[in-house]
Amino acid sequence: MNIQPNKHLLSLAIAASIVANQAVAEEDEQSSTAMEEVLVTGGKEAINTLAGSAHLLDEEMLEQFDFSDLNQVLATLPGVYIRQEDGFGLRPNIGLRGVTSERSQKITLMEDGVLIKPAPYSAPAAYYIPNISRMSAVEVVKGPAAIKNGPNNVGGAINLVTQPVPQTSEGFIDLSAGEYGYQKYQVFYGNKHGNFGYWVDALQYGSDGFKELDGGGDTGFTRNDVNAKLQWSFDDLWGFEQLVTLKVGYADEDADETYLGLTQSDFDDNPVRRYAATQLAHFESEHTQIHFDHGLTVSDNLTLNTKLYFNEFERAWRKVDGFISGVPIATVLERPDLFPRELGIIRGTLDTVNTPNETLDITTNDREYGSSGIQLKMDYAFTTGDINHQLEVGVRYHHDYIERDHSTEGYLMQAGNLVNDGLDWGNKTLNKAETDALAVYVHDTLEWNRWTFNAGLRIEDIRSEATDYLNQTQDEITQSVVAPGLGAFWQFSESLGFLVGVNKGFSPAGATAGDDADPEEALNLEYGLRYTAANLSGEVIGFFSDYKNLLGRCRASDTGCNVGEEFNGGGVQVSGVEIYGQYDVALAQSLEMPIALSYTYTESAFQDAFESSFSQWGNVSEGDELPYLPEHTGRLQVGLKGLKWDAFVAVNHQSEMRNQAGSAAISQGLHTDAYTTVDVSGSWNPTPAWLLQLSIDNATDEEAVVSWRPFGARPLKPRTARARVRYSF
Repeated sequence: MNIQPNKHLLSLAIAASIVANQAVAEEDEQSSTAMEEVLVTGGKEAINTLAGSAHLLDEEMLEQFDFSDLNQVLATLPGVYIRQEDGFGLRPNIGLRGVTSERSQKITLMEDGVLIKPAPYSAPAAYYIPNISRMSAVEVVKGPAAIKNGPNNVGGAINLVTQPVPQTSEGFIDLSAGEYGYQKYQVFYGNKHGNFGYWVDALQYGSDGFKELDGGGDTGFTRNDVNAKLQWSFDDLWGFEQLVTLKVGYADEDADETYLGLTQSDFDDNPVRRYAATQLAHFESEHTQIHFDHGLTVSDNLTLNTKLYFNEFERAWRKVDGFISGVPIATVLERPDLFPRELGIIRGTLDTVNTPNETLDITTNDREYGSSGIQLKMDYAFTTGDINHQLEVGVRYHHDYIERDHSTEGYLMQAGNLVNDGLDWGNKTLNKAETDALAVYVHDTLEWNRWTFNAGLRIEDIRSEATDYLNQTQDEITQSVVAPGLGAFWQFSESLGFLVGVNKGFSPAGATAGDDADPEEALNLEYGLRYTAANLSGEVIGFFSDYKNLLGRCRASDTGCNVGEEFNGGGVQVSGVEIYGQYDVALAQSLEMPIALSYTYTESAFQDAFESSFSQWGNVSEGDELPYLPEHTGRLQVGLKGLKWDAFVAVNHQSEMRNQAGSAAISQGLHTDAYTTVDVSGSWNPTPAWLLQLSIDNATDEEAVVSWRPFGARPLKPRTARARVRYSF
């Protein structure tokens, strides 16, 4: 692909960065502390008066349960929707404020403020996500607060923040072990010598898996993650404070994971069963990243930041994808009474008759992704009359691509084992897509008396090209969007404030969307109050999203469509309320009881009737609700904290969800179960250097169908105990 105008824009952006840095350096020699720019919220203090919704989970909160599953971490916050799949969060399904949670494709995901999905424009499904165990904070922004982040800002953005470089020698060894062969090993060390600082972080974790494969076999995974951050700080380089950061990383995964679930009756008998047809399932991936960050403090009120980034991700997922021809495998599992022979082959209890209708399709979805870019940001503080301004101007040039090579093999079920049929079934998918995107935003935070206003504008120009080598077709898509946002926060009293905001949400069509797909656009409103006191804080925020067009995207697990194809859903309205609160109760001089509450209520409705070949929608009537959007989600956490110990109990609840759009009672159609789980954790610091921790996930061993996607009923992770030892030095 060769889009010459955008390549010129990249050259101009780099040149503009150099010229701007030199020009402002010559204007003002006053300096202040240069900071590595990794937070997108500005920190907890900034959130208190933010004219928009945002939350920050700091390292202390992440340590309370030491979750290695990002799903469990994000479930502590309101407005976040999780659809479980494998029980370990290997490929999370995360949605914000009603957007589909399918492979987290409709939210902006970042690491240290840099886009981190494998190909966020060309193929935005998040088959890679950073390991939460190496993060020091998690930020979630929604509504007008997300206008600075794109390309997907209908629901919002999530930023994963890595460890800062320590100012002195600092390190730890962290070891965990648990049921189902769970193991986690992490070693971290960092130091600073003069103006040079660094850290190195090595992480490995995995499990033997909790599922039971018919006939025996592995169902677990192993992940390795090695990262390093190098940092040079200069108090006076060419007359200015500057900070240069280089971060490099490598991660891989080896998992015996499958798309295939169970029928309802088999789930009722044994929810952790895995069918014999999944015995060859295997996922392998490698991820490399290089991120460069340069911060320049020009004066007390002017800073510049430049980020350069490169990410590459390769994966191959070999899994049962159905039968070579005949009935879709999802239909077999949903209606086993109609297809007993096909189900017997999947279970391994019946042998295949050598015909395409009974030959299992084992497809290896081999994909290569890449993303790279440069982003520039200027922060300028100034005053006009009685109004204080914090102006941000940002520019990002981004390029990403995906190459798909999905090859099919035929396998016969013989005496419970899969036997290759020796035929060449060729490629199922063979294509390439790439995108160049130029994004510009301007955002001003104005403070006047007790008022804080946020006014922002985001502009994106996106050019994509897709080549289908099997059908010998080539398509080009050009998209442009202007997305404004405005928010206001009124500090009514010292503790109580009110907020209101409106913004245009946008999610671009993918590079392989097809000629008929339109971008996703929505008008988002939010309104509420925020209370902040010494030991009590909380907020109640209502939200409303009015979609001009909802976009559905075909994945390998969808039937009747091509991977990457997209569908227009027309008008949809999503509304709800988010409640979040924290209360620290002092029980004694050295004993306190922290309480945290998170709750989200959501409702949705299609505004038009239409017929769709997209399997998640089907034939839609006006007023139908969206699939996989729970009406109620919530979490109540209560703890006790002493001088050297703490203990926490968290109760999590999620209501049932539809598998397909509809308006009849959820129980009348295929649906997930409502479930309530309890997590328990206790920690003890016998000395400042040592930490001992015992955690139990799903302590009541709740059983529930949490998803019917990709194929069949999927279970909750059963009760799992984990023990941890950490030594800091």
